[in-house]
Amino acid sequence: MNMIVNIKSIDTRDSIFSRLDALIASRSPSPVAARIESRQLFSMAIADGCQADSLWGAVDAFHAHFDFMMQTIEINGADDPNLRILRTKCRFYLEQVEALCKSLSY
Repeated sequence: MNMIVNIKSIDTRDSIFSRLDALIASRSPSPVAARIESRQLFSMAIADGCQADSLWGAVDAFHAHFDFMMQTIEINGADDPNLRILRTKCRFYLEQVEALCKSLSY
């Protein structure tokens, strides 16, 4: 088993997940731009790791909830009370993806 970990890769991945968490919490002026940025950030986060079905399932679940959250913002505005629940679900799947990325890269 390879126990050598590329520190730069971990730092970069942590930064990406921090940016995704901030994207979930923010009131994006453009939901379309937020969707595009989330997909780009996930591509960067998982580029260096192993690809597994469980990882892709978690990524797909995140995007489904994130897209629904952005649609809710477009339709009801950023003050919709249901956004809190959607943000919680997005963070849950974000944490799942982050954990899977870390476990698959070691």
